[in-house]
Amino acid sequence: MPANATIVNVFTPSVGPIEDGWHGSVTAATTLLAGNEKRAGAKTAAGLRIKHAGAHLTSLTGSGEVAYALDELITDRAFANLRHRWMFAEPVAAFGFLQVDHNALRALQIRDLAGVGLDVRLVRKDWAEAHVGVAMMVEQQRLSKGVRDEDRGTHLRNSNYLTLAVSSDKVSLASTSFFQPRVDAPTNWRALEELVLTVKLAERLDWTAKARLEHDSDPPEEVAPNDLSTLSGLVVTF
Repeated sequence: MPANATIVNVFTPSVGPIEDGWHGSVTAATTLLAGNEKRAGAKTAAGLRIKHAGAHLTSLTGSGEVAYALDELITDRAFANLRHRWMFAEPVAAFGFLQVDHNALRALQIRDLAGVGLDVRLVRKDWAEAHVGVAMMVEQQRLSKGVRDEDRGTHLRNSNYLTLAVSSDKVSLASTSFFQPRVDAPTNWRALEELVLTVKLAERLDWTAKARLEHDSDPPEEVAPNDLSTLSGLVVTF
């Protein structure tokens, strides 16, 4: 199956201040996908963040899935994202990111992303947070042989996002929305909406549920424009 859109990852905003030092998480979850991939399965992911000097936040996240059913490969994917944010003039932050993505079942051999941008924090309260961001990113994509796709090769995209989060002591709900047109072809655009519900079960144990809808206005041949995925699982923080 040819590759469909993958939106650059931006971490769901955490409500309230982030203390200096190291922060990490490990997730084990079940997944349900509809669209170009119709399946149920399992996923593991890990994230690591360090905040220092009060204004610098560096984040690394990665995930991987390999699964078989009756000797048939049903999942083969890997993802990694490295991001740095510098709050140089409150409430405005500069950020840069690098990302690599692989998905064999969508014929995506490799997609590399690199970009820089600005993030403006609109709201910061104990119970709510909101951000808007704009970035320019270079996208390089290589697909399996024989797959026709307008996005093969190297292109420049504008990446815009809005993130919202509300929470209580035990429950949080966050939304991330993306819109990413290609600079040389604005009618070629990608969009994403992701909702994340998190419930605190213990001091370092959370339950999370996630719903994610992706749209590609100009997908490769034989590829549906929409992909929907849901996830439910446990998150251990440290």
